[in-house]
Parts: sequence; C-alpha cells; structure tokens
Amino acid sequence: MIMKKFAFIIGLIVTAYFGFSQNSKVVSAYNYHNSGKLDKAKESIDLATVHVKTMGNAKTWFYRGNIYIDIYRSEDSIYKNLDPDALSKAYEAYLKAQELDAKKQYMVDILTRMPIIGEAYFNDGAKLYNKGMTALNAQDSVLSREEFKQSVISFETAYEIYQEMGRVDTTTIYYVSIAAELGEDYDKAITNLETLMEMNYPEASIYSSAGSIYYTQLKDTLKATATYAAGRERFPDDLNLLLNETNFFLAEEETEKALNNLKLAAEIDETNPTIFFAIGAKYNEVVDDTSKTNEMRRGAFEQATSAYKKSIEIKPDYFDPNYNMGALYVNAAATLIEVANELPLDQQAKYDSLKTEANQYLGDCLPYLEKALELQPDDRSTMISLKEIYTRLKMYDELKVIDAKLEEE
Repeated sequence: MIMKKFAFIIGLIVTAYFGFSQNSKVVSAYNYHNSGKLDKAKESIDLATVHVKTMGNAKTWFYRGNIYIDIYRSEDSIYKNLDPDALSKAYEAYLKAQELDAKKQYMVDILTRMPIIGEAYFNDGAKLYNKGMTALNAQDSVLSREEFKQSVISFETAYEIYQEMGRVDTTTIYYVSIAAELGEDYDKAITNLETLMEMNYPEASIYSSAGSIYYTQLKDTLKATATYAAGRERFPDDLNLLLNETNFFLAEEETEKALNNLKLAAEIDETNPTIFFAIGAKYNEVVDDTSKTNEMRRGAFEQATSAYKKSIEIKPDYFDPNYNMGALYVNAAATLIEVANELPLDQQAKYDSLKTEANQYLGDCLPYLEKALELQPDDRSTMISLKEIYTRLKMYDELKVIDAKLEEE
C-alpha cells in the first residue's frame, strides 16, 4: 500500500516536471529572443507549439509571432534564412494567439504588431513585383507571371490585415490591380480597378488600364468607351489617358475623334515630337484615301506637312517624320506625273506645268529623305526613293553614290 502511494507521488512529480519542462521552452524562447538569438528562440518556440501542454496557450503563439516576424525582418543572412516562410508563419501565429486569448491578455500587443505585419506583406509584394518587372524586361514571360501572381497574394494579404485594423488602404488595391494586370489575371485586375473607380481613386492610369482590359482582353467595346470617357471627364488634362483613348479611337477607325484628341494632346504638350508625328500620320492617311474628295485630301496634305514640320522642328534627328515628309512629297509628285501622262498630246502646256510642279515636290522632298538616310544609313526604302528622285531630277553624281550604297546591301 505504501509502495503504491509512493509510486503515485513519483508519477505526479515526473508529470509536473515534464509539464514544467515544456513551459520552460516558452520561457527559453522568450529569453533567447530578447538576447537576439533567433535560431535558439525558433528552436524552442517550435517545440512549444507542437506539445500538448503549451500548444493551446495564447502566450506560446504570441511569442512565436514575435520571433518569426523578427526572423523575416532580420538583416543577418543566417537568421533571415532560418525560414523562407517566416512572414506568413508570424501572421498565422498572431491570428492563433488572438483565437486562444480568451481573456484578451495579448490583444493590445497583437494589434500594435499587426501594422508591422501588414507593412511587411506590402513590402514583400513590392519586392515580388520588382522581380516580375525584371523578368518581364528579360522577356521571361513565365517567370514574370509567377512573380506577379505571388505579388498579388502578398498585396491582398496586406490589404486584409489593414481592413482588420479598420483601415481602407486604396494604395494597396491599386498595386493589386497593377500586378494582376501584368500577371495576366485580367478578371482580378478589372475587379480591383472597378473598385478604385467607384472610390474615385485619384490616379488617371486606372481608367487607361481598365479601358485597355475591357477592349483588348474582355472584348467589351461599350465598356471601354464609357471607361475612357469617364476618365477623361475626371482627368481632362492627363496626357497619357488622352493618348490611350486616342489609340482606342485609332483601333476603332474613328479618325475624327482620334484627330481631335491628338490636337488636344498637342495643346497639352507642345514640346512632344511624337504627338505631332502622330497627327501628321493620321492626316497622311486621309491624303492617301482615294475615297475622299480632292478638297479634303488637299486640306489633309497641308495639315500633315504642318504637323511633320513641327515634329522635326522639335526633334531634328527624328527619323519617322523626316521619312514620312519625304514620302508625302514623293507621292504627291507621283500623282501629278500620273495625271500628266494621261493627258492628250494637244495639251503640252498643261503637261509641262504638271511636270514642273511634280519636280518641285521632288526637290522639296530631298532634304527630308537625305536627312532620313543620314539618321538610318542602312534603310533600303529611303535609298530606293532617293535613287528614283535623283534619276528623275538628273542628279547623276548623287545617283552614282546611292547606286553604290544599294550594291553594298
């Protein structure tokens, strides 16, 4: 009888000691953490979170959250590499601590630390986003999509944490929409963009992105039209949005609307050569359109040359307007020569007049095409055009030079 009682007492002592041993793991984790020994702290708290005596304590999980967030934030590579998933484990630990903390003993401390977790997730999303951009620039579309996908997850987690704190963070929604679009998750991108538009987010690019997704990905022209219009109403002076809407009009072959937008763009930015080149190119299309009246085509010719000249004035070494300006004059000369060649033999005066006018156009085009060739010496189209002009204008020395260049090609 005495022996049995003694054994029972020994059993109690052993059990109590074992329970104390496990509680000491929590204490050890706390002490190791305070002394900056994150590896030892992690080892102790990991044991405590899987033992039946301590796994149900809010304190255990609260300490685990503190330790793991510091592992994530550590600048020491040894500690930083203790766990690649330290951030999510810290967040999960705090949530578990909240769940177990019936007396709300750690509530204030956890709420104080949650902004740190949210900020960490946001920063993690930004890092992944930058990795996605690097992969995208390297033309690795598979890797870029994966990085952007992971970026979205981190940004979304940050937003959820901010929401739990009673904070509506529209900037995070914005980054979710950008990363989702770049990651080709267009449904998620448009959902977040619509949220931002409803919240009147002060960024014109959300309308450009939404309009583009509606049009190119979701094939919804009506929504694209409405989105661009709404954006232009809110941000009438935003050049990028205006040009994005212009590209939409161009794709839909709404020439008049596109030209009106380009004229507005020129007023917003009078120093942008690309805008004036685009205006010239659009009027150039009208010049080439034989279904238009001669009066309309002549008017478009004047508008095109004026726009090209403005573009070249701003940026003299801009190849495209130089080439297009030369081509515009060459085509005008070709049209006159064609008309002249169809005249009856008794209209020699008219023929001579047309040929003189055509040669004038050819002379006018030379400075532009020669500049274009100077800017792009290997452009064969420019060389062929110059060969034809030199031949017609009997500029034989120049013709020999261009023939030699063509033979080298």
